[in-house]
Amino acid sequence: MIYIFCFCLALILLLFVVHYGKSVNINIVLLIMAVAIGNGGYVALSQAVNLSEAILANNMIYVMGIFTPIIIFLIISDICRIYIPNWVRTIMYAIQMMVYLSVLTVGHFDIFYREVEFRMIESGGYLIKTYGPMHTVYLLLMITYTLGGIGVGVYSINRKNVVSRINVDTVIFVDALTIGVYLVERLIHLNMELVPVFSVFTVIIMLFPLMKISFFSVHNNANLFDDELNNKGYILFDKNLKYMGSNEYASMLFPELQEWEMERKIPGNGGRFNTFLRQPLLRYVESGDLVRSAGKTYEYKGEIYHFEIGPLLQKEKKLRGYFIVVSNVTDVLNSSVNEMRGTIA
Repeated sequence: MIYIFCFCLALILLLFVVHYGKSVNINIVLLIMAVAIGNGGYVALSQAVNLSEAILANNMIYVMGIFTPIIIFLIISDICRIYIPNWVRTIMYAIQMMVYLSVLTVGHFDIFYREVEFRMIESGGYLIKTYGPMHTVYLLLMITYTLGGIGVGVYSINRKNVVSRINVDTVIFVDALTIGVYLVERLIHLNMELVPVFSVFTVIIMLFPLMKISFFSVHNNANLFDDELNNKGYILFDKNLKYMGSNEYASMLFPELQEWEMERKIPGNGGRFNTFLRQPLLRYVESGDLVRSAGKTYEYKGEIYHFEIGPLLQKEKKLRGYFIVVSNVTDVLNSSVNEMRGTIA
């Protein structure tokens, strides 16, 4: 019954973070998914009636066992603002996937379990196993990521202007608790698994600092910048100068944008864009410059507009396209002129 409760609670937590929206760190979503799948495996194992069903349930359990240590390590690194390059993360995940593939060989090869037998006990199905070499690799990786997370946390404790000590203390405690419970289980053979209970507990505890960080993140409070987005026009092109989109204010400044076809070259038949921005954009592209251009202005119907052109870069290196940002600066310029006149007077 406790396994079903933990599984349902993990699903509720998953629904909660999905409802919370895009401000949630992707790693916490992955963590809850892994915990939910693992707890589902414990439910399936308790109800298994033969070896094949038990092995399938065991495969689900190891989704949690193999992937939660690396996910928790990455969460701690993010909280402590320790940057890990994407290529390193990819290698780390690839290694874990290889270990998980070895789990799927249970019952067929002896690289993860040398031997495995099915038994029925009071709480349900149970596997008696003799561990193979890849299980040792699995344990070493688990310990490595746990100690790595604790090490990152300890290193960051004194960086009080960068990270919250409360958050660091919380995740260090949870990380140490997780592996502690697992090791206790291996030393004391209990009739009930403790991992499902403590895995859900771990997620709940980690949600508090993660939700707080997400809520107060500048990147996740886009509504703070709504006024800027509503008062500036943004037009985007790919690197071949195909039109990729614009915001409403840009469409108001350049009505022809509403007629442009997505992912097509800029039409050459008139319009305000071709009059004021086409040639500056072409010159910028021909220059091959990958820095934001110096601002320029143009006048239309007595109003003065300021625009800048810049590159859209992937990982700050690879050119993916270009952007143009346009704003009406008439009031700003008039205000500056009036201040100058007042000073002279």
